[in-house]
Amino acid sequence: MNGVALHGIRLFPWPKSRSFLPTLPPPGSELPGAELILFCSSGEVEVLQQPWVVEWMAREVRRGTAPRRAFVSMACASWYAAVLEFMRSDCRSAEIWVIEACADFIQERLDCAGLGCGGEGLLANGGVACISLRKGDARESDVRLDDCALFSKPAGLRGTELLIKRYAQWLLAHQCGDERADWVSFAIETHWSRQLQAGLALWGKDAMRTLVSQPSLEQGKDHYMALKPLHELATHLQRPLVRPVILTTLAAGGRIGCAIFRASGDDAVNATPAGDILPIRLPPVALPSGAPPRYCEREYRYRDNEYFLTELDESGPALLMHS
Repeated sequence: MNGVALHGIRLFPWPKSRSFLPTLPPPGSELPGAELILFCSSGEVEVLQQPWVVEWMAREVRRGTAPRRAFVSMACASWYAAVLEFMRSDCRSAEIWVIEACADFIQERLDCAGLGCGGEGLLANGGVACISLRKGDARESDVRLDDCALFSKPAGLRGTELLIKRYAQWLLAHQCGDERADWVSFAIETHWSRQLQAGLALWGKDAMRTLVSQPSLEQGKDHYMALKPLHELATHLQRPLVRPVILTTLAAGGRIGCAIFRASGDDAVNATPAGDILPIRLPPVALPSGAPPRYCEREYRYRDNEYFLTELDESGPALLMHS
């Protein structure tokens, strides 16, 4: 996945006491001429039912040929899924919008998945973020996306072990000689996180030996869902990257999303691709209120680089409102 440069990243936290829409630029404004605009959320395509989202998306900036628009999701690893969709596409440039707002909606989705109230007790922190990417030769000053993958726990008693070993192999494949990379912890206050941390200490020692561990954004029960990696990347980009940064997010249903960014001047690593990219195409139809998210369903597990994809047209959000 060499040749993907970061054009920009912006974060828009959900305000507690004022209107959100006036602070949010319209889709298409962050990377003028983007060929692809992707929206994603851990709340899945149901996020497009929120009236403020419908109003916001209607403000999309038009310049020449209208970009392709689609909605992508796979639990809290939805941003990684959107990156994979961009890589799979023929488009040369993309805006990726992560929508985890408003907090009440995202909290309800967490609760239905057994991760919030009555389950793991996670507390949603809402917000929106945008990251812009472009394919092609990177400039010396650019930050480059080297690779992205979305691993799923295999079925069976050894599923967790196999998942950790696959993730550790991915980490090893992206290390270059004596180079040390910042590895941002995936830790979160869930049983799944503690299980994987223990497994990584056991089966991933070689991969972790040369990495510089950095703390997770998520402390206690605070949960940023698909926004987590963008907050962490933005923190690292507050100063020039002196070494690669590896982002990892755990997602429900036994999934690990991972991506590596590095300064353009750094040597590229010719890593083996993670495998086929497998979008599951869904129509713009919403689940009934109170239904668990689709990522909880057993039929959508065990396959790497798999995610939900809904193509959108001018009336995409409106169709959801009347489904």
